[in-house]
Amino acid sequence: MSGNALKIVLPALVLLAGTAGTLLLASGTKPQAQTASAQQPTVKTLVAQPQRLRLPVQSQGILLPVHEIDLTAQVQGRILTVHDSFVVGGRFKVGEVLVSVETTEYDLAIVRSDTRLAEARRALAEEQAAAIQAEREWRVLGEGSPTPLSLHEPQLQEAKAKLKQAEAELADAKLQRSRCEIRAPFNGRIKEKAAGVGQTATIGKPLARIYAEDAAEIRLPLSPAQIGYLPVPEIRNGKTIGAKVTLMAERGGEKVQREAMIVRREGVVDQGTGLEYWVARLEHPEREPALLPGGFLSAEIEGRELDGVFELPRIALNAAQEALLVDADNKLQIKRLQVLRSDSDRVLVGGGLQAGDRVIVSGIDVPVAGMRVVVEPVGDSL
Repeated sequence: MSGNALKIVLPALVLLAGTAGTLLLASGTKPQAQTASAQQPTVKTLVAQPQRLRLPVQSQGILLPVHEIDLTAQVQGRILTVHDSFVVGGRFKVGEVLVSVETTEYDLAIVRSDTRLAEARRALAEEQAAAIQAEREWRVLGEGSPTPLSLHEPQLQEAKAKLKQAEAELADAKLQRSRCEIRAPFNGRIKEKAAGVGQTATIGKPLARIYAEDAAEIRLPLSPAQIGYLPVPEIRNGKTIGAKVTLMAERGGEKVQREAMIVRREGVVDQGTGLEYWVARLEHPEREPALLPGGFLSAEIEGRELDGVFELPRIALNAAQEALLVDADNKLQIKRLQVLRSDSDRVLVGGGLQAGDRVIVSGIDVPVAGMRVVVEPVGDSL
């Protein structure tokens, strides 16, 4: 470059440098401070607040009638008639005749017993008259003390005993006759039918399987951890009162729900699974929306109230159940929390947080304990 060119370029460079320095001083900007601020990540936080919550417990089971029995005959004979509803699914009322057995043999037994009763009454009357006559004769002709036999006392006792026997035989004959009509012991339905008209009813052989509709029960398996959230059933006025249970089933794409109640614990832990069964009772399962016996149901048991529970969004915790907190100096802290319950949207925390803690709910690529952050508040906990 020639000397003349240098004389022109150098003054221009000096002028530009001076102008840039003047602008920096006028703006008061510090390049180092800009770089440091740019390295502090901006995070969103919410303020943790404790709540009083009930944590429901999930379980499932099969709904079964409380009362289910075999309908059997106590007499033997040919079946003459059956109830109009004596079919699978048929309903009946308590006291209705479900099955009638032929009565001819039992009617004849009543006649024979009635005849023997009449004979026993006649025999007793004769012995009573003979005893009176024997006492009169002894008073007129007898000497010394009379013997019981001479006064017809043993004969009179025998006649009285035979009368009682005849009365008992007649009562038994009438009882057997009444058993020819097999009546419903409760309001219910037919589950299985095993006999019909023309067949022979045999003593002790099931005619049908029936169940009562007044109540049903469901056994709910629970782990020790789940039991820890539930109130223990109490006995009040002779009745067991436990937690409320919502029973749920799917029907035609819609969810059917009914309210039940825990009535007892079975008190035995299954050695194979380590679970204990609690039993919930549903009153009148046939009422709409009906839940039918034998159906598999989901159950949500109302838990006891817990204090000091924090509800956080699921994003606030990592896989190690750790949360990122911001302290008073806007420094990041990593803390492991005690998780009570979690799902796809939220986490319930029972320990590790204090009221007012600021929990980070926005992602940080590489969190480092002690690093400074810029806080953008979101609000209180969910």
